[in-house]
Amino acid sequence: MPQQGPLRWLDGEGWLVLLGGGDWHRGETDQVDALALSVANLDRPMIVLTAEGSAAGADRILEHYTSLGGPGGEAFSLATMTRDQLQAEEFRLLLQEAGILYLGGANPLPLVNNLVNTEALITIVEGFSTLQGLTLIGSVAGAAALGRWIFTPQPPYHQALGLGFAMNAVIAPHFAGTENSPILRALPHIDENLLGLGIPDGVALALGPLGQVETWGEGQVTAVISARGAADVDLDSES
Repeated sequence: MPQQGPLRWLDGEGWLVLLGGGDWHRGETDQVDALALSVANLDRPMIVLTAEGSAAGADRILEHYTSLGGPGGEAFSLATMTRDQLQAEEFRLLLQEAGILYLGGANPLPLVNNLVNTEALITIVEGFSTLQGLTLIGSVAGAAALGRWIFTPQPPYHQALGLGFAMNAVIAPHFAGTENSPILRALPHIDENLLGLGIPDGVALALGPLGQVETWGEGQVTAVISARGAADVDLDSES
C-alpha cells in the first residue's frame, strides 16, 4: 500500500490520475492528458467509460486522447450499457488488454453503482495491481468515484462508498476553495480520519506505483484533514 503523508492508495503497477475537470475541447486538460499518456503503456489500447451521455460522446473523448498520441481503443457510456454487458466476458477481455482506463462524467454515483460487485471491477483492480500496469484516469465523477466515499454533485447530497482506490480520501473535483465545497466541509461528520482532496479544473493529482505523488497542471491541490482543518498543500513538495 503506497503512502505519502496521510494519503494512502491501492498498491499497484499502474498510475492513478485524479483530474479535477476542465474543458478538453478548449485544451484546458491537454497538459494533464499528455502527462497521463507519458506514464501509460501505449502498446495497449485505451478504454473510455463515462457515467452518462452517449457512446458518441465517449468516442470523442477517446479521439481527443488519440490526437495527443494515445493508442486508440474502445469507448462506452453507462447510459447505454446494461449490467449484463458490464459482466460479459467480452467486456472483461477488453479490460484485460487495456493499458489505460478513463472514467468520466458529472455524477460519480452511476459509475460506482454500475461497477461495484462486478467482474468488470475485479478485472480493473487486477489490471491496476499486476504487471498489466493499467493507468486509471478519473476525470470529475471518475476522480470522485475512485475515492473512499462519494457524494452526488448537487444537494441534497447522497453519500455512498466509492471504489476505494484512494483508500482514505474523498475527492472534490472542480475545486474553487474550501468555503465553496460543502463536501469537504462535511468531512468531520463522516469520518475524522478521512483526507479531503480538492482538485481544481485543469489540475490532476497523479499517484505512481513507486509512491510518487505529483501535481500536474497549472494549480494546486488542497488537502483537508478532517480532524485538523484545511491547508493548501503543494503535494509535489512532499513526494
